[in-house]
Amino acid sequence: MMLGLAACDRSAPPGAANSPEGRLKQLVASNATVVGYIYSADKPYVIASFHNGSLLWRHDPNSKSIIEGPAEPYSEPDRSCVGFAAKNPSMPAQGAERYLVCEAIRPIRHSNSLPHSQDFRLEPGTMFMEYQPPLGTGYPQFFYVSMKK
Repeated sequence: MMLGLAACDRSAPPGAANSPEGRLKQLVASNATVVGYIYSADKPYVIASFHNGSLLWRHDPNSKSIIEGPAEPYSEPDRSCVGFAAKNPSMPAQGAERYLVCEAIRPIRHSNSLPHSQDFRLEPGTMFMEYQPPLGTGYPQFFYVSMKK
């Protein structure tokens, strides 16, 4: 299933940075909540909340965060993100997992064969969420984003 995303709202308040990094920094500072979904916005798959410079990540809207960390900048050539990396203490030999809220800088095409078979086309300016498992342990998971009012 292929879904398209609208670009994020770029109407920033006067004086705000008009760059992906600036918009993400504003998102963190505003203590916003973003909802990630796979197929339908009415069925959240993951919820990310910013709180006092930290990113809280959970799967159940009615439960507490399952993991959290400082919302730090993270960039790749095609995206700008804020999030954190965390090692699972019960599996010390594995690398870190990354939990990210991102904006596409360049077009991104992503496909994998996870049980829900993800095919994403993200245009520049599109906000999305991404979970990156430790290297060699699985596939990155992308989520469409909606902002919680």
